Amino acid sequence: MRAFQGKVAILIGVLYVAFVAWSLYGAVVPIETYTFRMVHVAFILALAFLVYPLSSKLGRWGLALDVALAILGVAAIAFAFISPAEFAPLFAKHDFLTALRLGADNSLDQFIRRSTLPDPPDLFFGIVLIVLLIELARRIVGIEFTLVLLGFLLYGLFGNWIPAPLGHKGYDLDRIVGHMYMTLEGIFGVPLSVSVSFVMLFVVYGVMMDAAGAGAFWLDLSLAVMGRKSSSAGRGAVVTTALMGGPQASGVATTMSVTPIMWPILKKAGYSADMAAGLISAGGIGAVISPPLMGAAAFLIMQFLKVSFWDVVVMVTIPTLLYYLGTFFMVEMEARKYRFTPPESSGLTFWQVLRTKGYHLISIGVIVWLLAIGLSPESSAIWAIVSVIATSFLSRDRAEWLTPKRLIVAIIEGAKNMLPVAVLLAAAGLIVGIFSLTGLGLKISGLIMSLSGGNIFLALVLALVTSFIVGLSLPITATYIMTVVMVAPALMKVGVPEHVAHLLAFYFAVLSEVSPPVGLSPSAAAAVTGGNPFASMMQAWKYSLPAFLVPFLFSATKEGASLLIVGATLPDFMLATLNSGFALFFLALGIVGFFRAPLHWLERALLILIAIAMTLDQIDFSLMGLLPVMLGLVVVGRHWRATRAVVLD
Repeated sequence: MRAFQGKVAILIGVLYVAFVAWSLYGAVVPIETYTFRMVHVAFILALAFLVYPLSSKLGRWGLALDVALAILGVAAIAFAFISPAEFAPLFAKHDFLTALRLGADNSLDQFIRRSTLPDPPDLFFGIVLIVLLIELARRIVGIEFTLVLLGFLLYGLFGNWIPAPLGHKGYDLDRIVGHMYMTLEGIFGVPLSVSVSFVMLFVVYGVMMDAAGAGAFWLDLSLAVMGRKSSSAGRGAVVTTALMGGPQASGVATTMSVTPIMWPILKKAGYSADMAAGLISAGGIGAVISPPLMGAAAFLIMQFLKVSFWDVVVMVTIPTLLYYLGTFFMVEMEARKYRFTPPESSGLTFWQVLRTKGYHLISIGVIVWLLAIGLSPESSAIWAIVSVIATSFLSRDRAEWLTPKRLIVAIIEGAKNMLPVAVLLAAAGLIVGIFSLTGLGLKISGLIMSLSGGNIFLALVLALVTSFIVGLSLPITATYIMTVVMVAPALMKVGVPEHVAHLLAFYFAVLSEVSPPVGLSPSAAAAVTGGNPFASMMQAWKYSLPAFLVPFLFSATKEGASLLIVGATLPDFMLATLNSGFALFFLALGIVGFFRAPLHWLERALLILIAIAMTLDQIDFSLMGLLPVMLGLVVVGRHWRATRAVVLD
């Protein structure tokens, strides 16, 4: 990012504040949909080209070029609000106010009506906007995502060259540009709606929580409860990432916040640099599915399913707890295996931490309560932000008070964090647009159906493979956007409920972030611990392996769907939860291969097979229904008796 100074830095800061203020304003005052989203894109284009340089070696020439691109991008948005018939004569007379008034009155409506047959100016500015978004994706998101964007656009143009079942008739350039630039199906579609309406507000809320000192509170709280055992350091890493990750809603951000703090503690305990980076990043990724905020994909689920955000929070709660439960089992078994050193006491009890810094929980309570009573996510986020500002003055440290100056600094920091996400979501609209234009999602879902033969388990495995292939080069949100339109229809055809299919795609997209050979969070953590990036990815994958079972637990059977709570009966929910706990425990034992002593390879294989079998057939209180649990407990009990002489810490 460019470093600005003086008046230019002030100007960029004003743009950042306006970027956030537009979303805040739209959350309070109703704004016409096109206008709300288009102005958001204008801010993205203006800021991203100024802040992220083409090359740091070009100096002033590079800045001049980026300024020109920023102006061109803003012009592509402004064009929609200016009637082409009035454009030239009014601007020739320098009658800008009249031009703007006419644009506000009728030009946007004319612009939308021309989407199927764009005029040459429409085509020009549409191509400009698409090219600029692709360039920003290259600069900020990465070359892999950029190539995916180009691949989808080429698929839209030359689909007639692709054989069945994925081919289509092919679309002319004007049809694609009109669909992407002039409707709510492309750039200005659901991903961008999520960006401007929800993600911005929650990102700002998370940054304000951090500015008010909440990060130190989460750390103190986890250190106070993790105890003095060989597994305590690992437990502390998991608890800290879980507590800090909920408000931050970002795997990489949570990982980078926790790693500098927890790495010295884990190092003293005996964790290697790769193990520590893997464990922290595995816990950090859980932030993306952790209520109450989660990641941007959670808001997309809300939009796609047309349910309240509270419904999404409810559905994801148990899978999130199971994610961390599986990680806890891995930490516990591994601590027994390596006999890590217990950490030093922090000197603070749980109640002391709550008594001195517990006010940080107030804003989270506010947001959960408001969502629970049916208030919109936007309004809930605004009241949560107000709560953070108010409660910050309860701190004994004045440096944590959110005074107007520190408030502006926090807003600017939130806008900086939001900008890459906004670019990703705006560019992802191109992918969604191609899916809606060509029907590609239905074609791929039909292929999955054909390969699975209607078998639910095979369809789930194919969905997992699809998600991993897509997730090799894409961030979590983009992975979810692509996979959900491909796999959800196929899963629904084999009997998986719609909300389960979307949660499955979300969960798989999250897990793709810790899977080798590409993992942003483990790589980022390795940079702090000094570990090897790929080895850290493998460690993160290891720690999160039990979590790979969770999507199958809530989607492979009707009883398992009770884990999402929606439409569940209490007996089914309790049995599904019990089944999941045992399955994760057996799988963790099988992976680590240690309980009181090393497990025999046959015992490990049996435990892993039992865990997998429990995803396919939920336990009940019949003899056959309890058989998997009984077999697993027999294996564990036999191991316990055979190693009775082993002394545990």
